[in-house]
Amino acid sequence: MTLDEYNEAIKQIVAEQQKIAQTTATLAMSGQANPTNPQFAQIMSGQWALIQQLAKLNTDLMLGIMAPRK
Repeated sequence: MTLDEYNEAIKQIVAEQQKIAQTTATLAMSGQANPTNPQFAQIMSGQWALIQQLAKLNTDLMLGIMAPRK
């Protein structure tokens, strides 16, 4: 993975997190943002998956596993 690919992956993760934030805010305003709501639980699972992806990308970056630029 190049630094450009890393940056693109981060942009996609941030965009997904923004969608999750908007949906969560909508649920919160309607009083449905709680663990018993299946939609909310699904959203939080998606958020957790994004956090894991972000952690892996950052770990790879810190460890220098990225390929050199071409």
